[in-house]
Amino acid sequence: MTNAKKLLTNTLLLTATAFLMKTVDVSFNVYLSNRIGADGIGLFQLITAVYGMAITFSVAGIRLAAMRLVADNIALGKYNDRQIMRRCLIYSIVCGTVIAVILSGFADLIGSKWIGDIRSIPSLRVLSFSLPFVSMSAALNGYFTSVKKIVRYTAVQLAEQIFKISVTVFALKNVLSRGLEASCVAIVFAITSAEFFSLLCSYTLYRLSVCKPKLKEKGTDIWKRLFRISIPDTVGSEMRSILMTVEHLLIPVGFRKSGCNPQSALATYGVIHGMSLPLVLYPSALLSSLSGLLVPEISALHISGNKPRINYMIARVLHLTLIFSIGTAGIMYFNAKRLSLAVYGNDSAFIYIQILSPLIPIMYCDMSVDGMLKGLDQQMSYMRYNIIDASLCVALVYFLVPILSVKGYIIVVFVSETVNFVLSFRRLTKVSDFNISFFKDIFIPIFCVIGANLLKNFIFYAFNTANLKLAASLEIIAAVVLYTGMIVLFHSIDKEELDWMKSLVK
Repeated sequence: MTNAKKLLTNTLLLTATAFLMKTVDVSFNVYLSNRIGADGIGLFQLITAVYGMAITFSVAGIRLAAMRLVADNIALGKYNDRQIMRRCLIYSIVCGTVIAVILSGFADLIGSKWIGDIRSIPSLRVLSFSLPFVSMSAALNGYFTSVKKIVRYTAVQLAEQIFKISVTVFALKNVLSRGLEASCVAIVFAITSAEFFSLLCSYTLYRLSVCKPKLKEKGTDIWKRLFRISIPDTVGSEMRSILMTVEHLLIPVGFRKSGCNPQSALATYGVIHGMSLPLVLYPSALLSSLSGLLVPEISALHISGNKPRINYMIARVLHLTLIFSIGTAGIMYFNAKRLSLAVYGNDSAFIYIQILSPLIPIMYCDMSVDGMLKGLDQQMSYMRYNIIDASLCVALVYFLVPILSVKGYIIVVFVSETVNFVLSFRRLTKVSDFNISFFKDIFIPIFCVIGANLLKNFIFYAFNTANLKLAASLEIIAAVVLYTGMIVLFHSIDKEELDWMKSLVK
């Protein structure tokens, strides 16, 4: 199988898994919002914001380091994969354990002062136990991605989701009557249990798949390369995570300062972050899968000096990303109300989905660009842009949200995503040579998605059904089919690309 076919096969497999898991996540959020309410979702989102920061510290760039080290080793063949992964796992255990002790020790301070709600303290302590498991799983994730053994790892991810949901449903049934604090503890207990379960499965698969080293080499430079890759990624990710956590904690405070009462502030935050953004980001599963797989592919090409192939790959990925993201944005915008009603049974998320949908091309393209920059050994630039972006967010949230409330936060999201993308894209143009056609890559997709949705509305004008999920599914499928047909008809995807895609799927 050619590299292109392997990349397509693994992308499709990861995408299918990611879509399935995102579907499960959205359904899970619907279940949680029905069980603990919008204010409960708001509190849970604040807890997970702190947990996300702790994960960033505990992972400490190990996924990227493991991915790059194994991919480069495949190209050079100097070491055995087990030599590399032994050091990656030691690194991840140390980082994960240190951050777990810190989170548990400072849970009282974080819960009472940062989050501003003492009900979050027990949940933070429970989550701290999961951090070593998360860190080791990240290292194994990087390994499986580089060696292209995706089927096994996707099975582990699916099993983890099923395990987490099963434990959550069982635990919530027993503690729901005890209040929001107990409910949050039950949810995070399920998360921690699922991370431990995932690590056991991942490590078992790793031991079964990795080859035993025939020769023992010192491999001291493995540590040097590990730190050279992981430290810039860690510093950038951690600074961004700290600032983003501060940003998320400031948002409900800003809402309250603008005149909202505390419960309403949590509810608004929960609708935006727990309901609207998951739907907006749902189709990005394709690009997040591709972005992750691009890192080892481009890294191997970069270390071998194959610049023409790198430029070709970048141009094609950006072209297809623009077509996909512009189509997604248009379909989201024109079907926002249908989506909100079908998924959540109300239109509370409708307005935010519609407002955020024009931002989709920028967010989705940024995912692809980030993956390519990491493969091109540009983690220092990536670190710098993350810090700039997150610092700008905190400043804007601090000044705008208390004055403009929700409108201020929407402005923050738009400014943040745009600045991050512009900086990353500018860097990509400096380290590679590719061309983007405004007419073919941007104008035609915009024209096609507007035309597809107008034609869809005409077709479904007389269609009426009480089943909201069925109606939303049929209209979105129709819009996707019409958009795809128009893209081909107007030659945004040319014959060469169609022949290329046909050759890959044979």
